[in-house]
Amino acid sequence: MSIEEEYYINFHVGGKFVRDPYVRYLGGAMVRLKEGPDTISYFELCKIVKDELGFNTIQLIYFHVPGSRTLQDNFRVV
Repeated sequence: MSIEEEYYINFHVGGKFVRDPYVRYLGGAMVRLKEGPDTISYFELCKIVKDELGFNTIQLIYFHVPGSRTLQDNFRVV
């Protein structure tokens, strides 16, 4: 990871995943935070969701690899 590069994590919150026929996220809001993807842990993600986004309960956190064409191409639980 280069010092000159900036990285962002996009959180989609308050909506749901639907398949019609492709997987997509429907409703809710997107929050974009400047974070390093190679240095952030699962527990830090949970803290961001709880403290910065105001959610008390976390069910699952999903990760989508950039460069994949669609959500269903590379969509994993963290």
